[in-house]
Amino acid sequence: MLLFAYGTLKQGGKYHCYLEEAELVEEQATAKGTLYDTGLGYPAMVLSNDGRIEGEVYEIPDVLWPALDYLEDYSGNPETDLYDKVKIQVEAGGKSLETVVYIAKDDKLLKEQIQTGKWDIAHSMA
Repeated sequence: MLLFAYGTLKQGGKYHCYLEEAELVEEQATAKGTLYDTGLGYPAMVLSNDGRIEGEVYEIPDVLWPALDYLEDYSGNPETDLYDKVKIQVEAGGKSLETVVYIAKDDKLLKEQIQTGKWDIAHSMA
């Protein structure tokens, strides 16, 4: 399965080490949505037709998904999870790819909208 990474999992991000065994498929991809700074050192996105979010696409081996779910606070329990795991279409290299993405489930994460749709890696190093 493919993953759309838009925050700390991107190259240079503080959690990119989680993707050491993953294959970078597309270095530049865009998804429809709105990006927010959570104020916690990582971003959160919500799906929306209004905005565009920049990210990277990775082929994730099955063995890595449990660690990514843990990192993204996703257990499949709608009562406690901060993020939801959904399938979306992203545009990359002139084609449309079906990817998995972690989106914000808790509105408290949506502190400040990032107008550019691009998470600055320098944010995640703080």
